[in-house]
Amino acid sequence: MWERVDVPAVGGPVDGRSLLVPLNGDGLPPETIDQSWLWVEYGGELLDADMAGVYELEPVAGHGPPWLYLWVPDQRSASR
Repeated sequence: MWERVDVPAVGGPVDGRSLLVPLNGDGLPPETIDQSWLWVEYGGELLDADMAGVYELEPVAGHGPPWLYLWVPDQRSASR
């Protein structure tokens, strides 16, 4: 069984939620979370959400979780 960890999401379609993601062999979550992962996990909840972007893993110093996922909008769709 894979080890998994909750990583808070900031911004984007699942702002304020924690994403339960698998850890790799080095004990790290995925560097990015894209649309396909979000659709599998949240499906119909995202039908009206702006999905143009990705969540990027960011380290966090201090107390609390050691990482968070920060939403980075797709620049191509932002300029339209």
